[in-house]
Amino acid sequence: MEVLISNNQSLLKLDLDQVRQIAEEIMMFEGSPDKAELSLVFCDDDFIQKLNKDYRGKNEPTDVLSFPIEEEAFESEVRVLGDVVISTETAVRQADAIRHEPFLEIVFLMIHGVLHLHGYEHSNKILRRKMRDREVSIFRHLCEKQLLKCGNCDDYSPLIKRVTEID
Repeated sequence: MEVLISNNQSLLKLDLDQVRQIAEEIMMFEGSPDKAELSLVFCDDDFIQKLNKDYRGKNEPTDVLSFPIEEEAFESEVRVLGDVVISTETAVRQADAIRHEPFLEIVFLMIHGVLHLHGYEHSNKILRRKMRDREVSIFRHLCEKQLLKCGNCDDYSPLIKRVTEID
């Protein structure tokens, strides 16, 4: 698996090796092919707002956007999953609002974005619950693998709070 990272922001100091390791683990947990490729972009609100306007018609910043690549578009041994674009500015605001570490919010957004690349949606209550349950499962897995510092791994409160409090 390959994770390509473009860090186009200066708000947060990110350990890109840790980010890559977590992204790879999320991909493995979701059953991505061994030769899968993921692109992660960390940006500011201005950048993501432009993408959000161009691709979703919403002229406002958002936390994460996913751009899946259609598999049949490429004839290659590498399975390109797509791009996940994360605004660190929005992530920091969201983390502050529910009082957890910004990095945990970044991880949540990575999980959320990769799930979109794997076909998960949240357009109705049933699909939203299915996606949220999967987000919690992946977060727990990351804690159990000690890829996150979650304190007591029986207490998954940072992500569970994030997942259950947001409509």
